[in-house]
Amino acid sequence: MKPSALFVCAFIPLFLPAPAAAQSDAPPSVMVAPVTLQDLQKQDQFVGRVVADQSVDLQARVEGFLEEVNFTEGGTVAKGDILFRIEKKKYAASVNSAQAALKSAEASAQLEKAALDRQQELFDKGDIPQAVLDTALATYAAGKAAVDEAQADLKIAQIDLDYTEILSPLDGRIGLSAVDAGNLVSSDTGVLATVTSVDPILVSFYVSEPVLLRERRKGRITPGDIKLTTDIKLADGEIYPTPGKVIFVGDSVSQDTDTIELRASFANPDGVLIPGQFVTVSLTGSEDPKVLTVPRNAVQFDKQGYFVFSVDGDSKVHRQNIEIGTQTATRTQVTSGLAEGDRVVVQGLQKIHDGLVVKAVDSQG
Repeated sequence: MKPSALFVCAFIPLFLPAPAAAQSDAPPSVMVAPVTLQDLQKQDQFVGRVVADQSVDLQARVEGFLEEVNFTEGGTVAKGDILFRIEKKKYAASVNSAQAALKSAEASAQLEKAALDRQQELFDKGDIPQAVLDTALATYAAGKAAVDEAQADLKIAQIDLDYTEILSPLDGRIGLSAVDAGNLVSSDTGVLATVTSVDPILVSFYVSEPVLLRERRKGRITPGDIKLTTDIKLADGEIYPTPGKVIFVGDSVSQDTDTIELRASFANPDGVLIPGQFVTVSLTGSEDPKVLTVPRNAVQFDKQGYFVFSVDGDSKVHRQNIEIGTQTATRTQVTSGLAEGDRVVVQGLQKIHDGLVVKAVDSQG
């Protein structure tokens, strides 16, 4: 039995696996993506507040009992709509009285003009002295002044009568009414209701001084033109479908926050944006040219600066130092160090080093 055992042991080496070193020659697989030109718009996010383009507080300008409140609180109104109606009998009577006073003044002035004409004829014949003619001239002048005064009184009375109807000064949305029909109102009553414009509507937000300087240097903010556009995200995370255009840049930087106010105008036909609500504002340069970009996960950083690993036509890896510009969540702008069409490693970075030959697999993302 012992020789048999020795025979089996002699053949054991024939069944051992090949040494691990024999498999180490296979190049590691990495995923690569091309360097491409894209419309990589820079996005800066800020907290913004929706504000009305116009807001008007309605107040009574004459005293009287409020007869009608002609709107639905919180509803929309059009410019020229009668919103409040104050009792007008007193003011209509004042208009009638002023009209009568004007007619009387005009009649008196007409008589005085006739008397002046007669006195002028007599003076021309030498039948009366200069003093009599001067008196007639003065009387007629006083009569004309009385007519002017009566006309002014009529205008004032008509204005007061018109003020009994409080009209909407703009298209927009109206808030709560501070008074109900039947109450006595006057100029001391205060604000009766507030009308705010809703379409278009503005979003106010504040940017830092470096952001402002950057946009000025790029020519997006000039004394004659503003080329900045904005997108906003609502409280539920949805992006508002219509972009806005910056129409206002403040004229001073806050000493407390080192920020400056910008305002963007948005179309708001459905009234989705309401004054006072908070939104997230993304500031973009809509006229940015296409720039050279790489996937953001390809970019690495060490003491020498930013770099990527590129793969050449022979599947060899090269460390490539780069300079970067704008970054988004997924892409990074490369301002130097790469050319369009170069391939950079996006996955498998931990397995490679400069000069290594790899098996490059194109990324589909």
